[in-house]
Amino acid sequence: MNWIAISLLFHLIGVGMIFTLLFAGPIIEANFRWENDLRMKQHSAKLLRSVGLLSPFGALVLILSGIANMIVLNIGFANLFGSAGWLGLKILAFIVLLVIGMVVSPRTARQRAILLDQMNQINPPEDINEKTAALNSKQTLFFVLNWVLVVIILILTMMGTR
Repeated sequence: MNWIAISLLFHLIGVGMIFTLLFAGPIIEANFRWENDLRMKQHSAKLLRSVGLLSPFGALVLILSGIANMIVLNIGFANLFGSAGWLGLKILAFIVLLVIGMVVSPRTARQRAILLDQMNQINPPEDINEKTAALNSKQTLFFVLNWVLVVIILILTMMGTR
């Protein structure tokens, strides 16, 4: 059995899951911002959270297949700081991507859902538009940072595999 081919296949599946999020997230976010109807905004916010549920599974597939790749290719932990330093940097960038995708972004989504519920009240808070704009800006920053990290990871991958 060709273990490297199987491991790489699963790694590509994980990459596909993460890229689905990277493409779908900004599109749904744009729909959220352009929509004027509050119910449709709430629907977009729920859809964004639902798509975000793919993130942990994609991350798990990438982590497990990455460990399998390291085992099959005999890359030890000590090599991450030496001959395979590119891989150590790639793992570090992936960890930052995970923290943003699994901790920071969901927190922002929950805060925005609370604001959407407050908008639906008879007397919404006066500063709700400013809070919403701040959370929208924060979400945009996360999307940009995610893409920057993914590009760094791809560059490190290309450097390490040549």
